[in-house]
Amino acid sequence: MKLRKFFGLTSRSVLEQVRAELGADAVIVANHATSDGVEVTALASEAIDSLLGSAAPAPVAVEEATSEAADVPMAVRRRAEPAKWTPPLVDESPAPVPLPSTTSSETAETLSAVRAEVAAMREMIEQRFALMSFSESLRRRPLAARLTRDLLAAGFSPALARSVTERLPDDVNADQARDWVQRVLARNLACIETSDEIIARGGVYALVGPTGVGKTTTTAKLAARCAVRYGAHRLALITTDSFRIGAQDQLRIYAKILGVAVHSISDRHDLRQALDAVRGRHLVLIDTVGMGQRDARVAEQAMLLAQPEIRRLLLLNAAAQGETLDEVVDAYGRVPESIDTSVKHGLAGCIITKQDEASRQGAALDVAIRHRLPVHYVTSGQRVPEDIFVPSAELLVDRSLRSSGKGSPFALGDDDLALAIHGAAGVAHA
Repeated sequence: MKLRKFFGLTSRSVLEQVRAELGADAVIVANHATSDGVEVTALASEAIDSLLGSAAPAPVAVEEATSEAADVPMAVRRRAEPAKWTPPLVDESPAPVPLPSTTSSETAETLSAVRAEVAAMREMIEQRFALMSFSESLRRRPLAARLTRDLLAAGFSPALARSVTERLPDDVNADQARDWVQRVLARNLACIETSDEIIARGGVYALVGPTGVGKTTTTAKLAARCAVRYGAHRLALITTDSFRIGAQDQLRIYAKILGVAVHSISDRHDLRQALDAVRGRHLVLIDTVGMGQRDARVAEQAMLLAQPEIRRLLLLNAAAQGETLDEVVDAYGRVPESIDTSVKHGLAGCIITKQDEASRQGAALDVAIRHRLPVHYVTSGQRVPEDIFVPSAELLVDRSLRSSGKGSPFALGDDDLALAIHGAAGVAHA
């Protein structure tokens, strides 16, 4: 068995050398970056055959392991290990000694172990070359690397950050590049215009979301804005929150100040009666019970609100992790089969809350962009009705990039960037 080393400036050129000299079935043993480029250690497939011996079972074919960065197919094949060798027996007695035989279960276990080993080797090779390729691209485009790190520091996902910065023009300076990134993000972030906000448009809206996201307070803020603009007689409030102690009392206190009655409902029949009773009001707001995104009752709530005139607005906590917000959208966005709707995810949009509590504000914007959820309002504080405003995409993106979390132990360094980005799929539209 003879190991061969190959050198080149890029992973693609090295792989071509390996394939030309050792064949497409060569096995990559190791690879690493050097000061001059890339070094790969490889082994011809014939060497594996001689190593394992002629007694080995039939070869196990493995699908080609391709490197996304190198884009050069390189088949990795290994043969199953032969059964354990038994030394010759010395005939010291006339009694015959039977040789042990390999059972079918032992052969299956051997093949399974080889497949697992080959799969692990394939994954390692793909990751190594992908990381090397991406690290090389970052060295070639330091401006894109810096902006990628800034997006991650602001809370945006690696998938979105990579999708945006990969499209960054080459003929721009630092200021122009940052402006370009902000324009791309703002163009993909749908925000409702002031003339089209729900206070002006009217209708029936249910505010949904996890516990503690601020549904009742946000309902009170919207109710106060409507009462000031159109009068309390054009407004109606409905609550489904009969679980939390004092939840209805909180909304009733706000409603009493505004001079509006609150209708409490517990099932679809109650809701239908309440909607019929307030028909003709300019704006009807439904405050719902908060439930975690993994609570099975989320689906029951969706069925309760399955009325043709109700539009659901999902509240997203700006201080929550991006992964958590993704789960929230998936859970609350599921459309019951009985609902006939063309609205994506069954949601009319979202309201970003608790912006004042978020150290990094990119995660909520990232989720709104990737799930194509129009942002209707942003809340920033507990004051009713002051701390709510109709958002501007440009302003939200600018503020998010200023909240980069610099100096935080969670901030990524240069050495961490390739690991964070690796494997992220592009999803944004530049």
